[in-house]
Amino acid sequence: MVIRWRLWTLLASIIFVSALVAAQTQTSRTPRPPLKPGQTFKECRNCPEMVVIPAGSFMMGSPADEPERRENERYHKVNIARSFAIGKTEVTWDQWEACVRDRWCDGVAVENALRTRENGEPNPDFVDWGRGTRPVVGVSWFDAQNFAGWLNWKTGEDDAYRLPSEAEWEYAARAGTTTAYPWGAKLDHNYGNFGIPGPGLGGKAEGRDVWKDETAPVASFPPNAFGLHDMHGNVFEWVEDCYEVDRAHAPADGSANKHGNCANRVFRDGTFLSNPYMQRSARRGAPYPATRRGRNYLGFRVAKTLE
Repeated sequence: MVIRWRLWTLLASIIFVSALVAAQTQTSRTPRPPLKPGQTFKECRNCPEMVVIPAGSFMMGSPADEPERRENERYHKVNIARSFAIGKTEVTWDQWEACVRDRWCDGVAVENALRTRENGEPNPDFVDWGRGTRPVVGVSWFDAQNFAGWLNWKTGEDDAYRLPSEAEWEYAARAGTTTAYPWGAKLDHNYGNFGIPGPGLGGKAEGRDVWKDETAPVASFPPNAFGLHDMHGNVFEWVEDCYEVDRAHAPADGSANKHGNCANRVFRDGTFLSNPYMQRSARRGAPYPATRRGRNYLGFRVAKTLE
């Protein structure tokens, strides 16, 4: 009788545990309420804060009469078929170093690349302006991919975190505008960190552009209409796309371009040391090796595919 009682107790325990696991699995599969455009979320302590961007259409590139336009800024319509999320700011050193601690990101390689040239000599241009909430710099396109993979691991997602496509990035930067800059036709020091003056720009804006010739802590300048900071200035940002000079094969749905030279990838945005024309929404970076590290003006922000 004792043996039979113990067997029944063991069987009941197994049934209970199985039911509990099934219930937990079912709970984990319960879809989340859909996120609304403009809503923000942050899924872990060191995860970037994300902003939900609405679906929509826009004219990508620059019209023929835009001052300082370049030939690789083909003017064409793009339909962003589904809403997505993008980082409210560029990825910071604090966030990057959390990825390094978890051994998903190669902090030593990035640090060495910033401090030394490719021939092994010390880099005379290296300056450590500080870390913390300044944007991480010196990372390659592959480093940015590793960071996105770390976010998916941290949050239990299946490749949801990623780099934005070039079209998504420009759509988010424009935030519904059609002018060269989201605040108008002329560059304005009040809205971004760019140190090089230009004709008609005047000096640094009082209380704003105070980080001349170096990166600024993220969100030091006002956001655009989508709530995104530093889409114009601070550092260049890697995007997902392969580089194709005329984007002739770029998907019309805003997804990343997989045609062209995929050893070279695209970066967008302007930097703290860029010429004024580089701050325009349509401006595209030149083809850049995906493996290259060590540039103190090149970082990234992440995007996320929403269900």
